[in-house]
Amino acid sequence: MLVQGPGLSAIALLLAVSLPAAAQNADLATLLGARASIESVGLSPLGDFVVYKTPAGPRDTNFVVAEIATGKQNLLANSSFDGSRISECHWVKTDRLTCLVVGETKVDGIKLGFTRMFAIGRDGTNVRTLGTQDTDRALQLNQYSGRLIDTLPADPEHVLMQVPFLEQSTTGTRLLSPESGLGVKRYNIYNGKESTLERPNRNASRYITDAQGDIRFRTVRDIDGNQNYTGKQIHWYRDREARNWKRVTLPDAAYVLSFDESGDSVYTLEPVNGRDALVKHRLDGGAEKQVVFAHEKVDITNLARIGARNRPVGVYYYDEYEHLEYFDNDLKALGKSLSRALPGKTVTLLDTSWDENRILLLAHADNDPGTYYVFDRKGRELMVISAVRDELTGKTLATSKPISYRAADGTLIPGYLTLPPGKEGTQLPLVVMPHGGPTARDTWGFDWLAQYLALNGYAVLQPNFRGSSGYGEDWVGDNGFQGWRQAIGDINDGARWAIASGLADAKRVAIVGWSYGGYAALQSNVVDPALYKAAVAIAPVTDLQQFVSEARHYKESRLVKESIGSGPERLAGSPARHAAAFRVPVLMFHGTMDLNVDVNQSRVMARELRKEGKPVDYVEYDGLEHSLVDSKVRIDMLTRIGAFLNTNLR
Repeated sequence: MLVQGPGLSAIALLLAVSLPAAAQNADLATLLGARASIESVGLSPLGDFVVYKTPAGPRDTNFVVAEIATGKQNLLANSSFDGSRISECHWVKTDRLTCLVVGETKVDGIKLGFTRMFAIGRDGTNVRTLGTQDTDRALQLNQYSGRLIDTLPADPEHVLMQVPFLEQSTTGTRLLSPESGLGVKRYNIYNGKESTLERPNRNASRYITDAQGDIRFRTVRDIDGNQNYTGKQIHWYRDREARNWKRVTLPDAAYVLSFDESGDSVYTLEPVNGRDALVKHRLDGGAEKQVVFAHEKVDITNLARIGARNRPVGVYYYDEYEHLEYFDNDLKALGKSLSRALPGKTVTLLDTSWDENRILLLAHADNDPGTYYVFDRKGRELMVISAVRDELTGKTLATSKPISYRAADGTLIPGYLTLPPGKEGTQLPLVVMPHGGPTARDTWGFDWLAQYLALNGYAVLQPNFRGSSGYGEDWVGDNGFQGWRQAIGDINDGARWAIASGLADAKRVAIVGWSYGGYAALQSNVVDPALYKAAVAIAPVTDLQQFVSEARHYKESRLVKESIGSGPERLAGSPARHAAAFRVPVLMFHGTMDLNVDVNQSRVMARELRKEGKPVDYVEYDGLEHSLVDSKVRIDMLTRIGAFLNTNLR
């Protein structure tokens, strides 16, 4: 492990002048590959306790409840990583939480994800299952147990969940939930008893309650003749006192967030002048529509809500940095005070007590994974909960800055550049690191993979190429798969910019990516085989035709097919079909239980490269899914990446 003081200074100095030694690389891999010390922190309704998850070994996780006043902790639950695991726990009453179990299984050779939910006391006792459970595993697997939609703060015992209903068919066989529909049940979280509030609606995807906890909005997914989702949605609402549903027309691209406090309108995110804005729609049949907040350059990403009834208080958006624009003047003043108290940090509001007095915050930066705080508004006290990564406290980490460069057609491409500590940057070895998605984007902040590369002496360029989200409809375009030529062109133009500007040494440029980024790392070498000297792809899509075929078992298959496109471009955009074009060594990683990108995508790529006599090293991690959440595995992966780049960028 790195140490404070002279040890760290010596390493930082070494990184400024040369690539690292193997032993040093292994230390960095251990430091940055380890899972975060604390994650998923939640504040109790009274603001007196927090719940969080923390590693219990490489893969396993402990969920812990801690009393803020005394620091006393108790183990809520332990989750092993063996086919299923607890992914999150949330407060629903002052002394009760609900926890979600997620897992993967195979049915007739097809990989499926599943969920289960249970309620538990904050002392770890009185566990009660919630939601739809398996009734006859020999006949059917119920894939999803349901989702919490309202904690009902005024009700001391109950919560609301939207759940799949299982019906009895005429043959006596249980049917899968998509055939039966999604409805709403009220659950007693102390004894598990249930009652039905909303009978199932076929293809319903979502129910929303108003500020009083009444179910007043639902969304139904449109399906085609083959029972596949079309991507279109039909919205329904009802008046406070009525039981009958009325259809309401909203824009196709609108995503409903919540009711407003009056209960007469809903907030949506939807395009306004080509960029997602916060919009309010009345539901009384009128055409009134109010644009609450819009940004001229970027999309609004979410609505900030606090308190017992999730009161809307502001909007989030990202330009170069994260911003929270408050509607509430008191919170706006508080936000400014906290920013002054925590200079240089992005302060993210995560949760509040039900009375809104105590606020859970995360203060973080590019060179700081962050620290969790609870702020008491009445007492004007800022209380430290924990650093996100204890092992990095006091370490000198790399900083990241927003940059932009011109693509071949003159378009300015935004992104981030991370440099090794103490190195301003000329003729540096460079790693281009495109993000996943593709309809996602990189943001300013701590990135353990970028940090590892930078501390190993590499400049790291993270481009928000066209096809990325956050910059409006035109920027997303046809997405990074259908529009792969433009997306890959923007990524490669970033490498060319770094070389032309003198930042990067043309003989020491590599590309590293995860998921879509892994696809881009491979396809970039098909488009321009001479630009890079090495490529690393983690859980990549490699054959678009195969990717579409793999989706045929799922109701989203039509949407996948439409997002990928068809015709010759599908084949031209598949790096596994063009292994002969590669001139650089390739390193790949994949988990065998990846539900996002099937492991066969990497297996096919490795096979085709070997068939063409190309250098490839492929590492498979058994039982892991897309994110490879395992400290031991991540340390191994980083160690291999470090050695691979060190060998090929000398």
